[in-house]
Amino acid sequence: MIGNSDTYSRTYTASEVAKIVGMNIETLRVWRRRKQLVLEGERQGWTRYTFNDLMAVATYHNMVRSHCTNTIAELIAGTVSQQLANKWSGILGTESSVFCLCNNAMDEENIQIQMHVGLEELLEAITQIMRSSKRQPAYHIVDCGALFLKVLVSCTKVREESE
Repeated sequence: MIGNSDTYSRTYTASEVAKIVGMNIETLRVWRRRKQLVLEGERQGWTRYTFNDLMAVATYHNMVRSHCTNTIAELIAGTVSQQLANKWSGILGTESSVFCLCNNAMDEENIQIQMHVGLEELLEAITQIMRSSKRQPAYHIVDCGALFLKVLVSCTKVREESE
């Protein structure tokens, strides 16, 4: 079974997060030291990552791998984790995916980040931006549902390997 309730309520070690996301643990440590991610589980000593933290790391990693700047990746990961905090299991119940749309056509200080449910709503938002924008829009779109499923599958594999 993918995504049982324990998946959302438990905490994860840095090595588990790195393995689930598919990244080097040293990269995760560097991101933490540089404060590139805001984590719920952050405290003195050993950090335990919540599921929301795991999704923020996965989103940030996905954006950086897509050649997004660190600043924009940080803003998108923060928006996704805040907007969808503790709502992850509900995403599986919807027939439409959830998308994060980032328009940075202006500059990094005038970024617009919006969450949309369904492809039609996303396309409508893109159309409105294109009609109203004086400059050519520059988009970053995160399919939160697809990223979420990828993380859930990896969580299941990591759990099976450790048992």
